[in-house]
Amino acid sequence: MAQATDKILPLCRTWTRSLRRLPCLMLVVLCLAASVPALAVDKSKVAEAMAVQAGKAFEAGDYMRAADLYLNAYRTDANSAFLYGAARSQHLAGRTDQATELYQQFLTAANADPERQKRVKEYLAEIERSKAVALASDAEKAQREDPKLAASLYLDAYKLAPSRPELLFRAAVAEQQAGDLTAAKTRFEEYLAKAPASAGERSQAQARLDSIRRKLNPQAVMEPQPEVVPQPKPEPKPEVKPEPKAEVKPEPKPEPKPLVQPEVIRPPIGVQAPAVEPARWPGWALVGTGGALVISGLVVYLGASSANKQLQSDLAGTNAGGLINGLTHEEAAARASSINTTMGVAAGLTGAGIAAAGVGTWLLVRTPARAAVVVPQPGGAMLVWRF
Repeated sequence: MAQATDKILPLCRTWTRSLRRLPCLMLVVLCLAASVPALAVDKSKVAEAMAVQAGKAFEAGDYMRAADLYLNAYRTDANSAFLYGAARSQHLAGRTDQATELYQQFLTAANADPERQKRVKEYLAEIERSKAVALASDAEKAQREDPKLAASLYLDAYKLAPSRPELLFRAAVAEQQAGDLTAAKTRFEEYLAKAPASAGERSQAQARLDSIRRKLNPQAVMEPQPEVVPQPKPEPKPEVKPEPKAEVKPEPKPEPKPLVQPEVIRPPIGVQAPAVEPARWPGWALVGTGGALVISGLVVYLGASSANKQLQSDLAGTNAGGLINGLTHEEAAARASSINTTMGVAAGLTGAGIAAAGVGTWLLVRTPARAAVVVPQPGGAMLVWRF
């Protein structure tokens, strides 16, 4: 009994000590619980720091690193902006499948920017168009070796780009080359139903479709035409003779009336015609022009006369040896010739002015024609004017 008591007493002392430490343990747990919000704040800051590094990598053109950093930031803090950055980086890096997945995830993300959602839809359409172009290129390469595979690729490209009905036409041609006329017929009909009226392949598609239809149903081409039953000719109607019309007697023609010769009124002989005053402005114009020419001629003459006096004065000046000072023989001859020419021009202007003034004066002083005489003739009369 004493031995059992000695074993129990140490155990009780240990439990008592543990109970004394319980408040300390509870205090530690409460402190840890209070530190949880502080840890959450630190987590958001870590995500922002990764996003900053991702933006720098994006601007530097390292889209793969930017995509990884944006994805890590999004996994740390589910911010839709980080998801958009990751999708855009994947797209620019050429990883269209991963970009498509992230774009679609961004469209359903909470609190996503509506403007960015619009751009994401455009990016998805761009990816589909690029995939359609790539599939069409692969189909074109495979059409010669494997037209059936080419037709399948064309159809996949059309599913991605339904706004391009020419892909249906190419698929139909490939199916026709592969020998699948039934599928080709369906595809040509679908193309003609969806292609615009201005499409360049419509006529060729219609011709190929008609050829396929004749091959698939040759009996429809050789089917006999229904017999045409001639219609009975209508019975001829009895001829109806017109009733004889009553004879109409012509009215008697009126007797011709005797012609009455009109009285011929002859003008009196020697009638004085009224005076016709001629226009006077041509005479005044000629007089004025002649005066201007005469004045011009005089002015030119005076200039030539002055030049001639100057030449004579220059020729008169000689040195002690009897030579003309400062004037050569050629210069003197040239000046004399110019003076003679100027004198001729002055004379011409003066003569033309005098002639023009004389004609103008004659026009101003001449008298108009005033007399007209009627001379009898056997068949009538003749009017004679005197000038």
